[in-house]
Amino acid sequence: MKSKLIVVFLFVTASLFCQGISQGETYFNTKQYSKARLVYEELLKKKPNDGLFNYRYARCCYELKDAANAIIHFEKAGTKFPLRDAYLGDLYFDSYRFEECVLAYQRYIATLKPEDGKLADYQLKVKKAENASRLFEHIEDVSISDSVVVNKDEFLKYYKFNNELGTLTQEPILLKGRHKADKIKYMTQRKDRVFFSDSIKGRMNIYTSYKLLDSWSEPTSISDMINTQANENYPFLLADGVTVYFASDGPNSIGGYDLFITRYNPSTDTYLAPENVGMPFNSPFNDYMMVIDEQRQIGWFATDRYQPAGKVMIYTFIPSREKTIIHSEDKEYLRQAAQLKTYRKVTAATFENAPLQANKLQDSEKKIEFVINDSIVYTNVNQFKSDEAVKLWNELYKFSGDLNSKVKELSDLRAKYARTGDELERAAIAPNIIELEKQNMEMKKQLTLKTIEVRNAEIKFLLQKK
Repeated sequence: MKSKLIVVFLFVTASLFCQGISQGETYFNTKQYSKARLVYEELLKKKPNDGLFNYRYARCCYELKDAANAIIHFEKAGTKFPLRDAYLGDLYFDSYRFEECVLAYQRYIATLKPEDGKLADYQLKVKKAENASRLFEHIEDVSISDSVVVNKDEFLKYYKFNNELGTLTQEPILLKGRHKADKIKYMTQRKDRVFFSDSIKGRMNIYTSYKLLDSWSEPTSISDMINTQANENYPFLLADGVTVYFASDGPNSIGGYDLFITRYNPSTDTYLAPENVGMPFNSPFNDYMMVIDEQRQIGWFATDRYQPAGKVMIYTFIPSREKTIIHSEDKEYLRQAAQLKTYRKVTAATFENAPLQANKLQDSEKKIEFVINDSIVYTNVNQFKSDEAVKLWNELYKFSGDLNSKVKELSDLRAKYARTGDELERAAIAPNIIELEKQNMEMKKQLTLKTIEVRNAEIKFLLQKK
């Protein structure tokens, strides 16, 4: 009798299990992912290593935007399901696991036939993931003073810069397929030149025009180095008259619009090859409209990362006098920094670069902020214990003053370049700007080395005293 009951129980259990499989398959095939997920969750309790159950549960999580669980269960599903790697590539990319993303996409590409229409799309995805992987190795340490979520169709209202930088206007236009885009126009402070974006054959490009006596010159493409077969938009010209920021969603971006920088070379009448400004400014989402006020040392850019449709985040940041790269063995911390989920929060008038800040001191009694290590920060010069560190600090203080003078000299020269309308005078000024830029770059490198020398001298002294 007991054995019969066991048989009946096993039969009923097996029937319910089969019924669950059938029900899950029905929900899955009809794209009822919420219901299917619940069924496969129960099935996995009974058979946690089943490849099909893991794959379908992961696919439900993917469709329901549960990335963490989707990754776990796609990885458990094994290699029987080629689409697994396509989904995993997307998930790794969005979670900033770019090296794993490249491998996943490549595994999926290996399953496609040469004539498959998806091949080109996934080859482009590999290129973007490789771009992102390289940029991830050089995440800039940025200082953010403010951030605000605003309506995309009026985001420029939140760029609080004065007319000395010129003016920016925004106009919505419709592209093919009823897709809406921003037509951006930047006019110089002298009102003698405009850079603007517009649509040609369904894509956005950047054009320029000069003020004539009583009219404007015929608009021309800004440069073949900037405009591509992709979309280019959101132009802004720095006060130096040669540096241009813009956004592009071309193959050198990592997803959506990315921010790029280029400079005009007057000796060749061309622009230099644009460079991706990198992370954390750029992301797998749309990032655009970089504006920098070098005189006031403040900048802005917009991004729709993690924002609902129709909204963007405007970040206000302090432009670095020298690009500082974040170094860490903690991959998760780097991902957080690259996504701007963690950053240095400062006020717009605060500079956390201690040597440059020290230029403003009148004597050693005034406050500074100099990081010795993760647990020690000096706020007064008299806190140094090492005589050698004090000596090096004084040298650093003087060098920092020299650098600030060079920075001001360069800024004044750029402003002079921007003010003059005489092309011959501009041509004469431009080489001096380039030379000063080189000098400033070299001095900033020396400043970093001198800062390290001060820190190392103090740390060595403190260790000897333990």
